[in-house]
Amino acid sequence: MIRRDTNGGWILIAQNDHAELSGRVMAHWGNESFLEPEPYDEVLFAISSHDSGWMDWDSEPKVNPENGYPANFTEMSPYDQSIIWSKCYRSCAKKHPYASALIALHFSKFNRSNLRKDPDNQQLKLLLLDMDQVISKELDFNISNSNRIPEEVRVNLKLLQIGDIISLTLCHGWRSIEITETPVNYVGGETTLKMESEDGLNYVLAPYPFKESTLSFQITGKILDKKSFSDDKDLRDSINLSKNVTLDFTIRKS
Repeated sequence: MIRRDTNGGWILIAQNDHAELSGRVMAHWGNESFLEPEPYDEVLFAISSHDSGWMDWDSEPKVNPENGYPANFTEMSPYDQSIIWSKCYRSCAKKHPYASALIALHFSKFNRSNLRKDPDNQQLKLLLLDMDQVISKELDFNISNSNRIPEEVRVNLKLLQIGDIISLTLCHGWRSIEITETPVNYVGGETTLKMESEDGLNYVLAPYPFKESTLSFQITGKILDKKSFSDDKDLRDSINLSKNVTLDFTIRKS
C-alpha cells in the first residue's frame, strides 16, 4: 500500500493502481523535444504493469510493528519483497517478454541492494539469478558481467522509473521533486525534470515532456481516520469499513 498522509489518518492506494496510473501518465510522453518510447506498446505495458505482483499483498495488508502504520514497500522484509518482485515480472513473461525483462531490470537494482545487506540470503540469490537470466535472454546483455546497459534499454528503463516517480509523487502528494538524467532521445540526450505543487494535487512540470499542455488523472483510495493500528486484523477491518475517496490530479506545462 501507498500511504498518503492526511490530518489524523491516511489515504491508502494500492500499488497496482499506482502502476496503472504511471502508465496512463506516460502514455502521453513525447513531443517536439522528447521522443516517444520505442517499442511503444511493450514499454507502456512494462510501466503500467510493473507492480502487478502486489495485488495479493494489498488484499491482505500488514502493519509496521514499530509504529502500527500500514506497512509500505520500504518497511517490508527482503523476503516478502523478493516474492512480490518475482510475481511482477514473471506474470507477463510469456506474452510480453520485453516488458517482463524491463520490469526484472527495474527490480534487480533493489534486490542487489538487499543482497549487499544480507549476502548469505539464499532466496535473494536465487531471485537475482532468475532476474539476470530473464534480462540476458530478452535484452541481450549480461548485467552481472557488465556495467554498460545498451542505450535503448537504459532509456526505456529510465522511462519506467520516471513513470513510477511521477505517479508516486501524485499519490503521496509530494510538493516538489527533481528527476535527473531524464532522456530526451535514444542517443544520449538528457535533462532534469522539476515537478512542483502547492496543494499536492495540481502540478507544474518543466521542461515539459507531454503532448498536451494540461493532463488530468484520477485515482481511488481508501480513507482511514486514524494513523496507527493494533495489528493486521485491526488494519484490515478498518479498510473494509472505510469509504473510497477519489483524488483528482492535473499536470500542466510551467
